[in-house]
Amino acid sequence: MKVKKQHLQLAIGALVAAVAWSAWSHTRGSGRPPLLAAGAGGQRPLLGLEQPGPAHSVAGGIDPASIPAPPSVEGAVESASARDPFLFGSEDRNVKEVAVPIGSDPIVRSILFSSGRRLALIDNRIVGTGGRVGDFTVLQIDRDAVTFTTATGERRRVTIKRQEPAGARR
Repeated sequence: MKVKKQHLQLAIGALVAAVAWSAWSHTRGSGRPPLLAAGAGGQRPLLGLEQPGPAHSVAGGIDPASIPAPPSVEGAVESASARDPFLFGSEDRNVKEVAVPIGSDPIVRSILFSSGRRLALIDNRIVGTGGRVGDFTVLQIDRDAVTFTTATGERRRVTIKRQEPAGARR
């Protein structure tokens, strides 16, 4: 990349001007950066830190004792999100067993089938192998069906019941 002599001279000039300005602002005696110092003609400072009064007795700055305390947190209104974010539906933590009639099979809505984990959504509960749903015990979870055993030892294989979107039937 080639740099023209004129551009190099301009950059060096700007650098020298910036160093000169910085040295001048630190040696002029106020100890504050030029943006905080009062401008000529009685102008207010840019950041509004200079206010007349006894609160500025500490080396031209703000006296820490003059800063008001923050508002109390004790009187704060309780948050609207005080409920448990991990609890879905009602606030009731009691799990209610839904009695499934012995003649009907549980409804299998979905199956999670992987090498490390096998779960099924049955009657709106997530259960794994060995879990109980009503009077049924989950014996095995396959890719497309769940095998249950009843209290009498009977085995039932129930496939996934898919829900159809509203208006899908013709």
